[in-house]
Amino acid sequence: MALTVLLSVSLPAWAQSTLSQNQDGFNGETMDGFMNMDPDKDSTVVERTVSKDYYQWVINTRTGLPNIIQPDTIHHSFQNVHFTEGMFGTYSHLGNMGSPRLSRLYFEREQPEDFIFDAPYDFWIKNPDQFRFTDAKSPHTSIDYYKGGNKRTGEERIKGYFAANFNKKVGIGFNLDYQLGRGRYNNQATSMFDARLYTYYRGDIYNLYVSVNKDEIKVTENGGIQDNRYIINPEAMAEGKKQYDAEDIPFRLYDNWNNIRRSQALLNHNLTIKTTKFSTDSIGDTVYTFQRDIEFGKVAHTFEIGKLQRRYIFYQVPDGFYAHSFLNGSSTDDMRNFYVTNTLSLSLLEGSTKWALAGLSGFARYEYKNYSMPDTLADGSNYTHNYNEGNFSIGAQLEKAQGENLTFNAGIESIIIGDNIGDFTLSGEMKLRYPIRGQEASIGAYALMSAKESPFFYANHHSTFAWWDEDFDKEFRTRIGGSIDIESTGTRFQLDVENVAGYIYLKNDAGAHINNDGVAQSSYSITAAQHSGSIQILSATLQQNFKLGPIHWDNHITYQLSGNKDIIPLPELNVFTDLYFKFIYYKRLHMEVGANALYFTRYNAPDYCPAVGMYHLQNDSFTREVGDYPLMTAYVNCYIRGARFYIMYYHANDKQMSNRDSFIVPGYPANPSMIKWGFSWTLFD
Repeated sequence: MALTVLLSVSLPAWAQSTLSQNQDGFNGETMDGFMNMDPDKDSTVVERTVSKDYYQWVINTRTGLPNIIQPDTIHHSFQNVHFTEGMFGTYSHLGNMGSPRLSRLYFEREQPEDFIFDAPYDFWIKNPDQFRFTDAKSPHTSIDYYKGGNKRTGEERIKGYFAANFNKKVGIGFNLDYQLGRGRYNNQATSMFDARLYTYYRGDIYNLYVSVNKDEIKVTENGGIQDNRYIINPEAMAEGKKQYDAEDIPFRLYDNWNNIRRSQALLNHNLTIKTTKFSTDSIGDTVYTFQRDIEFGKVAHTFEIGKLQRRYIFYQVPDGFYAHSFLNGSSTDDMRNFYVTNTLSLSLLEGSTKWALAGLSGFARYEYKNYSMPDTLADGSNYTHNYNEGNFSIGAQLEKAQGENLTFNAGIESIIIGDNIGDFTLSGEMKLRYPIRGQEASIGAYALMSAKESPFFYANHHSTFAWWDEDFDKEFRTRIGGSIDIESTGTRFQLDVENVAGYIYLKNDAGAHINNDGVAQSSYSITAAQHSGSIQILSATLQQNFKLGPIHWDNHITYQLSGNKDIIPLPELNVFTDLYFKFIYYKRLHMEVGANALYFTRYNAPDYCPAVGMYHLQNDSFTREVGDYPLMTAYVNCYIRGARFYIMYYHANDKQMSNRDSFIVPGYPANPSMIKWGFSWTLFD
């Protein structure tokens, strides 16, 4: 009887509960709630969700403020990320991965700093103001690996970074990057190592950022090929009886190296200036007062210190390769640059008041520099000559970074006391989103005006095979440009114009040298010079991407005009075109399968001299043109769940055309064809 009463009471309650669950889970489509037979969850197991949110920033060393940047998560054209020639193949280099490079596009070239020797390695070197700090809610690790060719003559690169936060305010991380290019041709190996460590504290009032880095670059110098016919007409070199492998082709130098070492540190800390805003509200007869803290401004101090060194090591130099020898009894040239910089800044933050429509910063900066290089005494003995410089500059920056339609910034900096007194830079740029014929467009414009003393090692250079001391006038530049970007049609057009007065450059005063086989080769005697007049440069770049279903065709075309081709030689046309199929395989694997090609018109390209480790003008009495050769690559590029990977056949048209003139720099051919592959994998927690 008791059991009957108990069932009569409990069954309706159980049925009501079950119907309620079924109604919640059914929703007219499924029977999940009704058919769910999963056991109850173990209360001792705690489910945890790993956050993949993170963001990165760099420190503006003048204003002392962090600038948020986009993380590197590119999928499209990921196969080009490790190319020394750049994403769109616009850089000329000596063939091997990691070799010195120079952009064929004038407006991609950065003005060199005083330590000019690391400029040809700008794809690898990152100064402290380019270093990325990372704030990750979960420990964040990224690993990249790239490989091309075989173990004996191939190339490899492995890099990774780790970022973690102890709490919401404190984070640490480190970056490691190692690159080894053994070289398809003789004596062109490269080795590069970069290590960076950082930490930061981001409090309510006080912020601190610290980073240190150590870099080393080793480049084997082969001086260029003995005879261009080994590439252009190999049958003629042995009466048609032999085909030469890349490693069998003779080059001009052996036992020669360039070595660059860099150690740098940055410390930035700032205090936030806050103001309190009070407001009142009333509900009935009760009045409430609200208090809100507003970040009004920041006071920042940025400290930088760096030690830079470049050594040229030469044990064997053939007769006639260098026209002169200025130092005796040495097989190593050593040049160094030590600097210390302190910057104080005061910033009014954008949006802190209704009048602060843009952020405004003012700063004062003092930089001390020490240089050293070889010199000779009256008796002919060698010693190390030290030079000291100091400059005090002031400047300001106005920036509007918030808002979707209009952003802009403008800045000015001038040296008012010091060795380079009178140097100044005035710049400004803006971006505007505006519809053009119904299509959303991004319109950009910029202007730059500067007057600067020549970099120290452009004006002064002492080494065994190159020696000069010059007193140049300031180099004056005026540059303007604009762009239109229409994302929906895949169109971007960029126009740039510059007038440069007093252009400073490197040239070769030596002509040709005839070797024992009767072949004319370059001889090198490098000096610096300054053009007395003005030179105008015009560049127009069109990026146009087409799409038809899964078929994509991307194009990057640049047309250039130089007002003086003898001083600033440029290819008139540079083209990078990429045709590929883009699709998703099995709903998850994103794939791009295609081929790309690089082409530029022939011109008297800058030559490269190992003794100075820089590019320079060819001698008028012995010039060699390069270009008018397409370099083609086939590839498969994939992405799935945070992992990116690719495989490619680089220089697929090698030896497949009647035109074999694959020289990109005079005397230095492009690498032969090879299989390359790589991946990038990002892990959280």
